[in-house]
Amino acid sequence: MRVRPLLAAVLVVLPLLGACGGQDEVTMPPLTPEPGDSQFADTTTTATTATAAASAKETLPARMALYKYLRGIAVGNAKACAYLTAAYQQRVFGGPAACRTGFARARAKLRPEDLAALRGVTVPVCQPGPGDGVYTVRFADLAWKGAPARPGGLLKTTFTLRKTGPYWQITT
Repeated sequence: MRVRPLLAAVLVVLPLLGACGGQDEVTMPPLTPEPGDSQFADTTTTATTATAAASAKETLPARMALYKYLRGIAVGNAKACAYLTAAYQQRVFGGPAACRTGFARARAKLRPEDLAALRGVTVPVCQPGPGDGVYTVRFADLAWKGAPARPGGLLKTTFTLRKTGPYWQITT
């Protein structure tokens, strides 16, 4: 009958399927950073002051917040305001939630060269302090793919980051 050849074929193919691989778990190669993008580099450097830079793994969330803020400025995305505390928005934009309304106006004051430079900026290091749970990034410590932007306006000479709830935000 016709059932026997089909059954024989299934019995032959079934063990072959089980022999393909031998492992139940799918593995992927390790993720690597984009060439030339040092934002994730696991290096520590000695700062020009007596304080050594905090470890890259420890500071990654704070550095990512500043990175996303600077890249948000570069592309004109007002969602970058989420990385600013209300107090910072008060000082820079004139109100505790004034970033969204003043973002385009403040961004327009940046030179086109500065906006182009921000598209390639990375945040390779943070300095601990001032205080516990606070990190500082000097503008001079930012890494640029090309010519750096000029500090001024939205681009402060020093960015201070603090964890606010589950997120890191720029406080000064």
